[in-house]
Amino acid sequence: MSDATPSAAAVRQEQRARRLLEAKLTQLAAEAGSLAVEAPEPGSQVQYGKRAGDHVAEVADRAARSRTAGELEKLGAEVRAAVGKLDAGTYGCCDDCGQSIPAARLEVLPWATRCVGCQAQPRR
Repeated sequence: MSDATPSAAAVRQEQRARRLLEAKLTQLAAEAGSLAVEAPEPGSQVQYGKRAGDHVAEVADRAARSRTAGELEKLGAEVRAAVGKLDAGTYGCCDDCGQSIPAARLEVLPWATRCVGCQAQPRR
């Protein structure tokens, strides 16, 4: 067996990581779908009434959904990057120092791209 051939344990670990990452992408897509709200008709605006609270809840809800959708998209990009690293054979390597990311970290955060030491440091 050559040194370049991954061990059976490494293959199982990568398969498990791929399943976890794909499940996370499915979950994120479902969450993003649940945030969808019907778009207002073109040219319409939210009208604020004379009483406090008129339509404020609607505006606040839309703002919160927008922020959440942005966070879901950011997380989705991180998960897709991890899948890309699996495809490229670089999964589990720190993007900053190149060392292996500990298996325990990848178990908790399968889309981690930095080891704990580099993550604790400000981004270069």
